Amino acid sequence: MDKSFDNLEESQLKLLRSEEKFRLLFELSPVGMAMVDHETGEFLEVNDSVLKSTGYTKEEFLNLSYWDITPKKYEKQELAQIKELNETGRFGPNEKEYIRKDGSRFPIKISGFSLIDVDGRKVVWGIIEDISQAKAHEEKMEHLALHDPLTDIPNRRFLSQRLEQDIAFCRRSNKLLAVLIIDLDKFKPVNDTFGHSIGDILLKQVAKRLQESINRKTDTVARLGGDEFIILLPGLNSIDGVKSVSNNICENLKLPYEIKKHKISIEASIGISIYPTHGTKELSLMKHADIALYVAKDLKGICFSIYENKKTKTQS
Repeated sequence: MDKSFDNLEESQLKLLRSEEKFRLLFELSPVGMAMVDHETGEFLEVNDSVLKSTGYTKEEFLNLSYWDITPKKYEKQELAQIKELNETGRFGPNEKEYIRKDGSRFPIKISGFSLIDVDGRKVVWGIIEDISQAKAHEEKMEHLALHDPLTDIPNRRFLSQRLEQDIAFCRRSNKLLAVLIIDLDKFKPVNDTFGHSIGDILLKQVAKRLQESINRKTDTVARLGGDEFIILLPGLNSIDGVKSVSNNICENLKLPYEIKKHKISIEASIGISIYPTHGTKELSLMKHADIALYVAKDLKGICFSIYENKKTKTQS
């Protein structure tokens, strides 16, 4: 037998094996892969991982272009990606979203490279990773870092960030910002009498009532720790609104709480500082609201107090 024929047959078998291995790797890969026409963006090939993430059948998907499954807000990113591909032959990794068949969106990380296929056509191979789980975990960790684990309202770290933003906004708009520190009166006896589990439920209900006491999306309720909460009221024209909110809080918190067949009554004291009158930084505003809080605790019939020039002026 002709040895050259044997060598040709062997090389063809190796090529077929190589193609078969590639096909298996492509189809069974847990990472999404797709090939598109470089000129039109039409999909020419796609693996099961991409189909599973997008909800399309293969036949449906191959009738689409990447423009069909990319939200319009990523148009500039796509154009920059095409430019990078034309200049370097590759792009990414970049993050964006794809649109599923049902219209919902999910986050992906995508990278790719261009090549010439056997027909002489310029194509682009894309590596597409569905990062939904990673993003959800990231968002969960961020939420936990910025929220109180008991009440699920913002914590001190979140508060500091928001207060800085609110101060900047009020400085630009020449508006007032009110900082209300709220402390529950005689909370310790609740824990001592009914136990910490009841006390925890009470704190959750207090947090809920505080959130119900504000009516603007720009307002913030946070827990500083223990039985101490804080409210930020940015963008005010006068302190009249602060007085109204404070009275509303006091009345809401006075209403009895029914927890596991126990009827519990509790009240609160509120110390208030105003930006920029009582400070222009977080430290001074918090300090002066705290001073006003201790004065409020000694008042009879009035649950809140507004700090003023090292002396606290009570407001009814």
